Amino acid sequence: MVLIYHEDVIKEFTRQLIKPFFTIVGIILLCTLLARFVLRGETLMDWANENPEIAFATPIPVVKIGLDIETLPDEGELEDEDEVSESEEAVYERMFVSEWSVPENMTVFRPGFSKEPINDALFEYMKGISFPITLEEAIAIFYDDEYEFEFEFDEDLEHEFEEVYALLPNIVENAEDIVISRDDLVFLSLLHYDFNGDVQLGEMICNVLIADDVLAIFYELYLTGYQLESIQLIEVYGGSDTFSMIYNNTHSFNYRESSPGRLSLHAYGLAIDVNPVPNPYVAYNNNGTIRKISPIGSEEFADRTRDFPHKIDEDDLIFILFDERGFVWGGNWRLQKDYHHFQKDLR
Repeated sequence: MVLIYHEDVIKEFTRQLIKPFFTIVGIILLCTLLARFVLRGETLMDWANENPEIAFATPIPVVKIGLDIETLPDEGELEDEDEVSESEEAVYERMFVSEWSVPENMTVFRPGFSKEPINDALFEYMKGISFPITLEEAIAIFYDDEYEFEFEFDEDLEHEFEEVYALLPNIVENAEDIVISRDDLVFLSLLHYDFNGDVQLGEMICNVLIADDVLAIFYELYLTGYQLESIQLIEVYGGSDTFSMIYNNTHSFNYRESSPGRLSLHAYGLAIDVNPVPNPYVAYNNNGTIRKISPIGSEEFADRTRDFPHKIDEDDLIFILFDERGFVWGGNWRLQKDYHHFQKDLR
């Protein structure tokens, strides 16, 4: 009798469970059908991936060519190497450290903004391109010290060694005439937004006397999303100011003349050219007609009464920042308007 009693209880208990079980299953099926209808065939994961701001507590990071500082790990988070994947480390290095940098020599202004002395490898790269050398030094570099001769500097030598001049165009007669030294210059790393809105690591060489100003200015530009298409060393363009301008490059140091017999402040690392294509050099005749526009391809931007992207004028942030730190803007010159040029004469 006791066994029968327990069997009855078990049957009654099972019967009581079946009803809510099928009710729950029915609700799940109904919700599934409704979800499929509302999402029009999408799975919940499909919908979540398309609506991450709703579906996920933390948004999925988007990895692209340029990354903002905020998407990179803090220095403290990098202490445990196991917590950072190789790809994250590679991105971190690429965004913050130039191939020319020696990290232990860097003075960091902000993450991605630093200065350091010109190291040996970088100086060798600069020789004969942005930094002047004698013909003897150039020949030694070109022929790897295998060419031995004695000579006096002569104009005919340029023809005789045209290959050397083509490779290393910045050749001077006397080393004693060079007005700048390696120690007067400093290498800067600068994050910036390019014209696609991506963050890039820029490289610049300038005079140590303006380095802190430049770091502060370009950091403010970065914080506001100000776009600079390219910040690369003039060596990338073979030392050619013309090519650098055509490719809309922002740069500072380049030992060159502004006119025959007269050194530019770029030769001292005391001038910076910014986005030269939409802000060209425009030379005028005394009667107000235009005599020259440079670079080629920037003619449409010579009319400064027009509004267009990346135009520098006295209301532009970059003018305000340079002006606050005592720089002179070439756009205020009378007959030669150098709209991309800022300089601070501290010679």
